[in-house]
Parts: sequence; C-alpha cells; structure tokens
Amino acid sequence: MKKTILGFLFFFSFIHLNAQTKAEKNFGSWYMYYGNHIISDKWSILTGFEERNYQTFQNYNLVLYNIGVNYKISKKFTATTSYMYLDIDRTFDPDVNPNTIEHRYYGQIFYPTNYFKIPFSHRIRVEHRNLNAIGIKTLINRVRYRFKTKIPLYKKLYITASNESFLNFKGNLYAENRFYAAFGLKASKNISIEIGYLGHYINDLHLDRLQVGLFLKTDFRKKVKH
Repeated sequence: MKKTILGFLFFFSFIHLNAQTKAEKNFGSWYMYYGNHIISDKWSILTGFEERNYQTFQNYNLVLYNIGVNYKISKKFTATTSYMYLDIDRTFDPDVNPNTIEHRYYGQIFYPTNYFKIPFSHRIRVEHRNLNAIGIKTLINRVRYRFKTKIPLYKKLYITASNESFLNFKGNLYAENRFYAAFGLKASKNISIEIGYLGHYINDLHLDRLQVGLFLKTDFRKKVKH
C-alpha cells in the first residue's frame, strides 16, 4: 500500500513538472525603479522603470517606462494619473522581433490606514491597455486592487508584503494575481531598497520571480526660512 501511494505521488509530481512551461520552470526576475518627486504640498511627479526577465539575469520579457502625476486630495487620499510605455516579448526563447508594444493609461486612488496598530494601504487602479502586435490592435480595460503592509524590523530594516488582484472588464474576468514579500532597507531618508519574492499568476501560468526595487523620494519645495 505504501509503495502504491509513493508511486501515485511520484506519477503526479512527474506530470505536474512536465506540464509546466519553460517560463514556469525558470526563476525569473523583475528589476525596478520608482521615484516620487514632490513639487508642492499637493502635487508630485511619479517616475518609474522596470525590466522583467524570464530567467534571473537574462532572457528579456519586457521593459516598462512610467511617468505620472500625483495629487494629494487629503491627508489620507492620493490620486494618480499616469502613462506607461511597454515593449513586451511574449516568447520564452531569446528575443524575437516584432514585440508587442503597449501604451497604457491609468488612474488610481491610494489610501493608507492601520489595523491592530499595523500599517496597511489600499490601492485601486483602473487601466486602459492599448496593445499593438504585428499591426493587430487590442484594447483591454481592467481594474486592479492591491492590499499592502510595511512593518519596521530593526533600525533601517523592514519587511513588506502585498497581494494584488486584476479583474478584466470583459473576457477572462480573473486572469492575474500577484503576491509579493520582501525585506527592505531604508538606505537614507529618501532612498529605499527592497529584495524579495513575487508569486505571479497570469493566464493560467504560475511564475516565481526575484524582485529587486529601488525607491527614491525627492522634495523640490522651497524651504521656508523663519
């Protein structure tokens, strides 16, 4: 009986491993930079860049550029409108042209809060994705909701975790989810670095990714002299 159970476990493990795609079998990576540049008490400029790879240090998946504007509605609520440009390679094998080009526009609301004295934040984003692949143009509209926490550990160290769900307005309703957990270092007053794990579910694929992030904050407001 014991040998039979072990045999079934081995068989299903073998089937599962062989059913995985190349993208699922490899531990890929996301490298990102995001900056928040304050220009007044209400307004700030958002900048961002990402490079994603199917493998840890190679096999390009996509590059993303982000520029946007934040408006502080109140102490709690911040609204953002932004534009992204993406160059996407949908194949696991070395880069082949032509890639998919995407122009993405989004608006979002960000709201921080506390539960049981632990800091959390909510982010709701509505996106309009304009994709062009070999002359075939597609428009995808979707909404994203992210629930996140960031907890201080010791001095400049902290941990952070989040889960983000994606819902399409039509077609495959729930096509994507991202779970993220990382260690962070507040290198200075304005610079933070995070290294962690991203579990990415997208279009029936389950991807494991290393995520490395650099976060910058600058303040261009004139200092008031007393």
